[in-house]
Amino acid sequence: MTKMTNETITCGLSTLYGTPVLVTPAIPGTKDMLGKRVLGALFMKEHGVWLYPAFSPYVFDVVRDLEIVIPNIQFTPEAEAHFDLEHARYIAATSDPIPSQFRDDFEFVTDPMAHQEHGLNFALCMLRCGIFYDCGLGKTKIVVDLMRHEREKTLVLVPSVGIKVWEKEIRKHADGELSVTCILGTPKKKMALLRKAAKNDDDVVVVGYDTAKLYVKQITETYGYRLIVADESHKLRGGNSARTKGAVALAAQANRRLLLSGTPSLGDPMHMWGQLQFLGNFIPGLNFWTFKKHFTVAHKNNPRFVVGYKNLDLLNTKVTRISTKKSKDECLDLPPRTFIDVPFEVTGDQRAAYNEIVEETVADIAEGIQYEAPHAAAIIQKLLQVLSGFFIVPPPDICDGCEYVKECISKNQKPFRPGCVKEDRPRAQAVYRMRENPKLDLLVELVDSILEKPEEKVIIWGYFVEELDIVEEFLKERDIGCVRVDGRNSSRAVEIGEQFEGDPKLRVYLANITTGTSVTLNSARYMIYFGLTYGLDEYLQSIDRNHRIGQDKPIFVYRLLAEKSVLAYVVAALERKIDIAKAITDRINCAVCARQTRCLDEGIAPFDEDCVYDDKLSRVITKPQTL
Repeated sequence: MTKMTNETITCGLSTLYGTPVLVTPAIPGTKDMLGKRVLGALFMKEHGVWLYPAFSPYVFDVVRDLEIVIPNIQFTPEAEAHFDLEHARYIAATSDPIPSQFRDDFEFVTDPMAHQEHGLNFALCMLRCGIFYDCGLGKTKIVVDLMRHEREKTLVLVPSVGIKVWEKEIRKHADGELSVTCILGTPKKKMALLRKAAKNDDDVVVVGYDTAKLYVKQITETYGYRLIVADESHKLRGGNSARTKGAVALAAQANRRLLLSGTPSLGDPMHMWGQLQFLGNFIPGLNFWTFKKHFTVAHKNNPRFVVGYKNLDLLNTKVTRISTKKSKDECLDLPPRTFIDVPFEVTGDQRAAYNEIVEETVADIAEGIQYEAPHAAAIIQKLLQVLSGFFIVPPPDICDGCEYVKECISKNQKPFRPGCVKEDRPRAQAVYRMRENPKLDLLVELVDSILEKPEEKVIIWGYFVEELDIVEEFLKERDIGCVRVDGRNSSRAVEIGEQFEGDPKLRVYLANITTGTSVTLNSARYMIYFGLTYGLDEYLQSIDRNHRIGQDKPIFVYRLLAEKSVLAYVVAALERKIDIAKAITDRINCAVCARQTRCLDEGIAPFDEDCVYDDKLSRVITKPQTL
């Protein structure tokens, strides 16, 4: 039962880091606990006051809660006027179309499309919100226009591959009006750039997530931003993620906070926790583990495994209150995109190697061995490698029989690392290539047929470095001009993409799927997946590189598959927007089960009543899916 007080309390209006807040004094006789009953309450002990969020849509919840716990509450005239203003903003944000929120003196540098103008108006109405537009709809321009309109210093958090994209888009859509610094390079150079940005009073600082999480204190103490943007915000997930913790800590200094993503959730409600936390820790309203318990269903005998979801209507309400969503189909008149799955036959060597891995895996499961995520991922990667015509040979077990093994374990000493008694230097990864590679042969045929026309270009995606090496060697043998993007040069992806777009002699864009964000490659209307990732977000990002604003030609996407293999299962799951990284590696090796496709079609999850694996993994009652 909610506690109340009959005291007459005055509630005023103030700001915290530029964020509007309602303020009440500590309530006598309640041991300063009554304020906890109000949404988003924060007690400032040194001042003896409670603070509450005073921005849409939460200000209305706060007022409701305050009137319940303090029936005699009195709001100052400033607070009353603020309520009217926020009410008008919220009504505008929920209107279709949204009435213009632009200042009279505001002019666009580049003309917005209708959905971009909608997104900007929404962001101006909502102090903290999500712009969940499909990839290729120009979300970056919305933010640049927001920066110009609000004239507040901005910190942009982005995957490293997109840092230069932001610099390019800011220069394009602000036309020199905004100064920008990109934090790149060595740790020493990054700190120098950050200090320079602060000294020069730069309008925008763009920093990668993985850098930001390491320099939270330095950034907050050096650069006085008030607007923070989380680009590709679906990267903020788990409660224990250093990336999420860093982003949330950085957000605490900003009054205006913005999420950008085309895929905010990949079918799992837990994908939303970090993003909602970024907007304000009171918005999810629960810590990570309580949030998980509230929205997921655990297996009755094994609480570690999620077998379903619940209360999704409540979560949907949380998300839709603070976000706007648009799809490419409703915003753009894009040309058609055709997906073509091309089969290839595996060789005898590939079949033997593949089946051996599968049979060993199923045998282990039947003996009751529980596969943790890293081990399950390693098994799937081995299968994908074999299908691409190679496998990586693991280093020898030099610890076996070593007299120092117990001492090394106590010190967490790893083999092939400094301090190792036997070998203290890293070993080069040994790769074995098979004599024949039908998958490569099929790729060669496709590329030859596509590039017969001198105006055509093609994007080729791979997942493993060795896949990129195999394809690059073939391209060089035929003297086909290409660019390559992988982990070594992903920070230059924008520059490399522009080079590919502008040079007719460059016919192939060869890249790792994990770098398939932020870059526009509309000059290539053909795309080939030589390798596939089992990460849904990476796949969805990569397929949209040439199907976005500005594309006026039909698109063709080829996927090279071996029937009844893990590749076929991965494609089937990706088409159903199932995150393989979670559905397989976090649970069990469905990829080697003969009933894999049937379960996908019928919605049977691991450990369901109809699953062939029992809940303790002590037996398996299915024939393994071999080739």
